Amino acid sequence: MPTYTLRQLEYLLAVAEHGSVTGAANSLHVSQSSLSSGISELERAINLKLLVRHHAKGVSLTDAGERLLIQARNLVEDAQTLEQVAHDLGSAPIGPISIGIFSVIAPYFVPELISRLANEHPEIDARISEVDLNDLNEGVLSGRFEIGFGYDFGHSSQVTLEHLIDIPAHIVVSTNHRLAKLERISLKQLQGEKLVLLDLPHSRDYFAQALANAGLELEIAYRSTSAELVRAMVARDMGVALLNLRPSHHQSLEGKKFSILEISESIPPARLVALINDPKNLTRRAEVVLETSKQIHVVGSAK
Repeated sequence: MPTYTLRQLEYLLAVAEHGSVTGAANSLHVSQSSLSSGISELERAINLKLLVRHHAKGVSLTDAGERLLIQARNLVEDAQTLEQVAHDLGSAPIGPISIGIFSVIAPYFVPELISRLANEHPEIDARISEVDLNDLNEGVLSGRFEIGFGYDFGHSSQVTLEHLIDIPAHIVVSTNHRLAKLERISLKQLQGEKLVLLDLPHSRDYFAQALANAGLELEIAYRSTSAELVRAMVARDMGVALLNLRPSHHQSLEGKKFSILEISESIPPARLVALINDPKNLTRRAEVVLETSKQIHVVGSAK
């Protein structure tokens, strides 16, 4: 068993960072004598001289001290990770968690998620990254994200999905459109219309398949990767659109209005899912985030 302690290694790291025993002791809130004694005990334990003390000019590390510093830092960081894992295994979730979310979903999902976590679990530091579906899948697989939220499109078979809500497709038209007064239409009634396409990987295929199943192939007038911009162009009567997520209002950011129409055909909804790498090794933080996500309401969605 090692004859040195993690505390002694922390003393060494602090001295290396501050360049003086005084600065290191102050940063760790210990006395200079305690820190000096700890370093001396560490030197005796490993039989190496680690510091050179310069009169009135602080201290510096010996060559051996410099080489040992990297391993000491790794050991201390590993110990901190072990402590965090121990916290996770306890009853209270605590600490930072990296969450990936499909950028299109984020405005409808993130505010309530973060608000609920802040109110109910303030010990959790939720760190959100807005990404596309491919980056979301890769991030969950690599461990960059402890948990992800996106559509059930284009995911790896190695990722575990947990279904949250279904989001049906709908039609968006301007309030001046010939169909605007109707509440529900058949896709076939769009024959001859121009399409404003939400042009994202997987999403574009989803919409194209829905139109193809109805025997339609609409001319694409405009493309955008932003659902907000798609609705704004539709509100200006520049075409019609198929979308899934819907706002709680029917007005573009520039103040022009649009109508949302339900679709009479049976179109598979977009499934909003949680993406998890290994369900058996979920941290307590990730479990809490997952449970919180199940309480979120998205306009027009169904469980």
